[in-house]
Amino acid sequence: MVIIMKNSGKNIVIERKCTQRAKGIGVKRMGTLAAVLFLSVVVTACGSKKYLSDIKASDYVTLGNYIGIEASAQEPSVEEELVDLYIEYYILPEYITTVEMGDTANIDFVGYLDGEPFEGGTGKGTDLTIGSGQFIDGFEDGLVGVDVGETVSLDLAFPDPYLNNPDLSGVPVVFDVTVNRVVRPITPQPTDAFIESLDIEGCKTWKELQDYSYNTLYERATQIYESTIETTLADKIMADCTFKEPPAEMVERFKQNLKDALTTEAAIQGMTLAAYMQTYGGMTVEAYESKFQADARKAAQQYIMLQAIADAEGLNPTDEQIQEEIADRVESYHYDSEEAYRKSNDVEMLKEQLMERNVLDFLKENGELQMTSVIED
Repeated sequence: MVIIMKNSGKNIVIERKCTQRAKGIGVKRMGTLAAVLFLSVVVTACGSKKYLSDIKASDYVTLGNYIGIEASAQEPSVEEELVDLYIEYYILPEYITTVEMGDTANIDFVGYLDGEPFEGGTGKGTDLTIGSGQFIDGFEDGLVGVDVGETVSLDLAFPDPYLNNPDLSGVPVVFDVTVNRVVRPITPQPTDAFIESLDIEGCKTWKELQDYSYNTLYERATQIYESTIETTLADKIMADCTFKEPPAEMVERFKQNLKDALTTEAAIQGMTLAAYMQTYGGMTVEAYESKFQADARKAAQQYIMLQAIADAEGLNPTDEQIQEEIADRVESYHYDSEEAYRKSNDVEMLKEQLMERNVLDFLKENGELQMTSVIED
């Protein structure tokens, strides 16, 4: 979750004291095609028109104006009061392993009557505050002491009388419940000893953890700002270009990358791609296949446009830039060697990504950019 908050009216500059994420805390990357294009795929045979290096970009696009393009986006900002919420909902849950009274547990559950699931007795991803009395007697108490990831069977009975459904009054029921995640209110504040145990570099006190969380949110807000500016610039420049149909093989490459990324995201949640797209996008197979095709075609056109600008302005990545990027990735992703990286990753795609970075930086440097303030309610 990325939160961009109202401008507090003060200059937001906090020295970053915590330089490394807590172990186990990650930011989901899905949804936008820009993120998908950073995925590595296995290199395929040359001689096709799958890559920008296989074509002459100017054969497929006639550029319009791309200098001095106007773009605006909301100024990155963070509301101070949401810092503690970020700690409560995104940092501490990584370290809470057992349900206690007062916690909010995210659960999946299935209720059985006479061994069969019954209507209204199933839930997935439900947030339940333990001790709220939201569920029947014994349900919430039965989750106290259950570990995250554990599934328990609760032998219970509906109350008698049970006004919600008199037919179930006093009827025995079994609930199989899986605890997915636990959120615990941060009152009172965790001790310094607990915060130090989180093993977040540079964060040994509550104030340091707040600074870390603030900086994380501000960095994400800045990323949203940069992404909005870049998308606006690219869309405006594309609208002033004339395109020929991009190579079918290139479109198919982008489409497959998108499908692979979302298939992986679906698998993480234990779902097929079809189920994932239906659940989160309300799309049939035919609908999302059509959308993937359209998104891939636009991505191919945009990359061709960027390549044409790179060719015109001398912005193609140098051998030194490529080598430096590969070295950084070898270190960041713990490859045994550069050779190991090259064998398992698509270096041609890496070159395209570096070209994109160079061109977008150029467009921002030569654009008319405006940072807008947030309007107070």
